[in-house]
Amino acid sequence: AYITQIINELEFQKKTHEKFTTKYGGKVFYVISVKGGKKKIIHNPSVIEEIRKEIERLKKE
Repeated sequence: AYITQIINELEFQKKTHEKFTTKYGGKVFYVISVKGGKKKIIHNPSVIEEIRKEIERLKKE
């Protein structure tokens, strides 16, 4: 049942992200953070540059 729930959630998110992209023209990104001591650390820092590029792309439109 747990795998089915994950698949359903992924499908729901995919549809939601498609609606967002259609409505606003921008991509959806996941910023994953993990606890490192008392701080949270971005686990996928490369996404920050992707977000910057997307913002610049949207500004040009």
